[in-house]
Amino acid sequence: MLFPMYTVTADVLLSMTKVEPHEKLKAWGKLVDFDVGLGKAAFVSHQWLTQRHPDPDFKQMRTLQEAVTRMLSSSGSVSLDPVTEAVVQTAKPLPMKEFQTHAMFFWYDYFSCPQLRHPTRVSGETDNLHQAKAINSIPAYVARCEVFIALCPVLDCPLERRVLTPATWSSRGWCRLERAARELSPNSTWVLIRSETSIEALGTVLSFPRGPVGEGDFGKAEDRSKLAPVLRRILTQKLNHCLREGDLPGFRRHFNLQTVYLRGLQIEPVTVLPSCEGDVVVEFLHQNGLKRVGKGDSAGWWPLHYATLSGNIQ
Repeated sequence: MLFPMYTVTADVLLSMTKVEPHEKLKAWGKLVDFDVGLGKAAFVSHQWLTQRHPDPDFKQMRTLQEAVTRMLSSSGSVSLDPVTEAVVQTAKPLPMKEFQTHAMFFWYDYFSCPQLRHPTRVSGETDNLHQAKAINSIPAYVARCEVFIALCPVLDCPLERRVLTPATWSSRGWCRLERAARELSPNSTWVLIRSETSIEALGTVLSFPRGPVGEGDFGKAEDRSKLAPVLRRILTQKLNHCLREGDLPGFRRHFNLQTVYLRGLQIEPVTVLPSCEGDVVVEFLHQNGLKRVGKGDSAGWWPLHYATLSGNIQ
């Protein structure tokens, strides 16, 4: 983690009437540098309603407040979405008590990361450096959060001439990166909030439309290049996790899906082993920890299956 994980407590979140920037909340002493010993953290992924402010009329945040109030005060569980329930046999609803037994802290980009465009600040090299460090720390923030929330109410944005929906959240490049960080982490389950009463737990990538980060929508074109090394770091962490857990089939799947994950980004894929200087087939087997073309691994996948994932079937 390159920059502190600034969060707000549930009480501070629920008492807000305006979404203030990082600098103001920090000056007011409202931010908490989160540590796992303090309780549980929730990472809030959301769309900005305007280019300059994420939620100028407090519409999106009000939805979050209402949903969080329900999660902190109700009995029962957050239900699974239908696809997760049908596909993931081991998936279970999230008990509301999971949000109530420990103090909750919330990470939200506008008040957790330095905001260079806030009119009361003069952007300097230090500010740029801190913001860059916070962006590069997103995978670490997501990994530290027990809860990942996609805040996706349907909202009209007349000044931007668009309507925000869960589908537009899924198409946004920044949101795709945050989702990838969650789905490629050991705890891949996340919570989708459409409204106070529409809260679902999702546990499979099949539950919701997705796409490569590099092919997502960006308000600023240069943001695409900012996120390339961040996504590469997420993939590196996932591959290393698979190796530590002895999950070689999982390693091979994600290793060969890099052509999909990194599509649209100008960055080299992750390599774990040095080249063996062999021909294409020998190099492929070497990088995947396979010995022969004509033999499957413990998951029943043959080298050709993995080559198909990477688009390299020559």
